Parts: sequence; structure tokens; C-alpha cells
Amino acid sequence: MKNKSVSLNIIFTLLFIILSALFLIYIFRNKEHFGSDFYTWKYGQDIGCRGVLNTNIELQNINSPFNTAKYNRYSKIEYNRDTIQSNSHPYTSYCDIMNYNDLLAHKCLKISPKDLSTKMSNIDIANIFETIYIYNESTLYSYLLSKIQNYKNSLQNKIKGPVYICISQAPYLKYSSDLNDATNTPFSKHLDARIDILNNKNPYYSELINNNGVQTFKTDANDGDDPATVISSLYAQILIIFPLYNKKNEEKSGDSEDIINTFLTTTMTTYYTHNDLCFIKCNKSSTINCGCLNMDSSSATTSINTYYNLDSGNVGNNEKDFPIYKSRCIDHTNNNTPQPFSMMYFVNPYSDNYEDIIEDPLPQTISTISNDIEETGEDIYASNYDNYMPV
Repeated sequence: MKNKSVSLNIIFTLLFIILSALFLIYIFRNKEHFGSDFYTWKYGQDIGCRGVLNTNIELQNINSPFNTAKYNRYSKIEYNRDTIQSNSHPYTSYCDIMNYNDLLAHKCLKISPKDLSTKMSNIDIANIFETIYIYNESTLYSYLLSKIQNYKNSLQNKIKGPVYICISQAPYLKYSSDLNDATNTPFSKHLDARIDILNNKNPYYSELINNNGVQTFKTDANDGDDPATVISSLYAQILIIFPLYNKKNEEKSGDSEDIINTFLTTTMTTYYTHNDLCFIKCNKSSTINCGCLNMDSSSATTSINTYYNLDSGNVGNNEKDFPIYKSRCIDHTNNNTPQPFSMMYFVNPYSDNYEDIIEDPLPQTISTISNDIEETGEDIYASNYDNYMPV
């Protein structure tokens, strides 16, 4: 009997291990969408980028179809779960769209996020504004995700999109000379940001001529390990806009499409522009742009830095992480006057990071789920009809 009991224990243990393994395989096969909206149509089925375009780059070309055909609108009629699976939809050649990137370029704005925040509040549109220091691209993404996730939690429901993000960053451009002979004295000057000196559109440029007349250049903020005299983060303003909500975070009444159309074609039209200063890269970024922000000693200070984990209270104590420097953006189209420029982004509801935060622009119904079940053969959808009913 004892041997029989041991054998049964072994059998049950093996069964438990096998079932656990199968369960884990199922979860990983569905990527991290277990318990979410199961946007499994994004993967496989030969859905992917069929070109080499990028929304940030195409926005810079004023004559590109992205601008002339208004692809930047991301209308739910053209950009939704059904159409994006077609080989002929207008976004098929845009790799950041087909890779479901978090942020998709929308427009260049001739206004700072701070001033735009005031205007949004005056017309009763929900928004979140903060002054921050941007450390790099990945920490910026994490910061934005945290802010939008918190807003969603306050609603206790998914956010009804669209959601837009406006970013303006102060570039660090400096020229210094250590020559101190009879004809040359030490010299240091912050340079104005103008399109004629920003051919590579990098947000950081420092030129130093030492006592021997040797020039050295730095074109990137450091990674945190260089001497404290070299900064690691750049000053910026961030604005997150929720057009379908008022300042009390209540959903607006009326037709959502009319509200969005009014927001984009009436409210925002005043600020749309096409200036090269919009396309200065975000700090340590190769893919997204952060506009151009004016900054000087009178600018509001902040202790918010995307590099640090604010939840833990660790906000750093090195001055290089919260630098005060002079940054001036010059608008060559308007008598060379100082002018901030912001990049406006559409937050992608089909991004892996946001699909559980922003409502699907085209909520699934029971009939569409039935088609999904028929096409995929995955009966798991049948037990989740409630998750797909329109809110």
C-alpha cells in the first residue's frame, strides 16, 4: 500500500507540473495580454510594416502624404482594429504605427505646454501639466505612462480617447573658451537655438577651446557617470490633454466625434505651424522629437527628473541633474523673436502599454468576437463577451 501511495503522489506531482507548464505556455503565447482586451490580431497573420516610413520624420516634410492627406488625425474610421489589418490601409508603410509605438507624431505647435495648459483649462478641457527634467527616451516613456495610468485609475474606467501629449524641451547649446593671453580672455556663452545651427537637431552641444587652442565637442548629455560639470538631464515642460473630459474629469456630453473634430480643427488650429525647431530630438533619443523651449534664471524650477524613481523618494542631489541654464529659441519666420515650439503626439491606444488604459477606438461587439473566434479558433473569447461590450 505504501508503494502504491508513493506512486500516486508521483503521478499527481507530474500532472501538476505538466498542467502548470501548459498554463505558462498559454500565457506566453498570448504575450502579456492575459486578462486584457486580447488584441491578438496585432501579432502574426503577416501584419507588420510594409515600408520604411516614420511619423516623426514624415511630419517634418510638409509636402508628405502624412501632412497633405491628414494621416496625423488617426481617425478611428481609418485607424482601427479592422482597417489596420488590411494591406491597403494608409498607415501600412509607417513602421512606428505598425510596431504599435506609444507615441505617434501629430503636429508642431507654436506655443509652450505651460501656456497651452492655461488655454485648455480656460475652455474646460482636462489636462495634466508638469515641468520636468528629461533624462532619456525610455524614462520619458515611463513617466508618461505613469501619469496616464494614474488618470485612468481616477476614472475607474478606461480613458475615452484620443489622448494627446505636448512636449517642449530646452536645448543646451554652449560655447566656451579658456584662452587667456593678451588678445583672448576666458569666454562663455549660451547659444540661441536657430535652424541654421541645428542641422543635426541634437538637443545638446558644447564646444570648448582650451588654453592651447584645442577644440573639444560634446554632442550628448552624459549618462550620469561623467564629471558633475556635464549635465545629464534637460529642462522640459509636459502637457497631457484629454479632449473628451472636462476639468472635473467628467466625460463631456454630446457626440464624441464632433468634440474631437472641434478640438483638432478649431481649438488647436491657431497653434499649428511647421518650424524646424519642433524637430529637435528629445534628450538621448533617436526616435522622438521634443520641440524647443525658452529657459533662463526666471524659469520655474522643479525637482522632477524622469531618471529617478519618485515613488521611492529618490530624486537625486546632484546639481547636474537639475541644471539652470539659458536656452532661447529664435523664430526666423517672425523677425527672429524668441518663440517656444512644442511637439504634439497622439497616444496610441493599440500600444502594448496603453491598450488596457485607453479605450479601443472601435469597441468590439459580440458579432465581431464571433468572427474572431471563427478566424482564430480560440474558444477563450467565448467566455469573455463582457470584456468586449462597448462601454
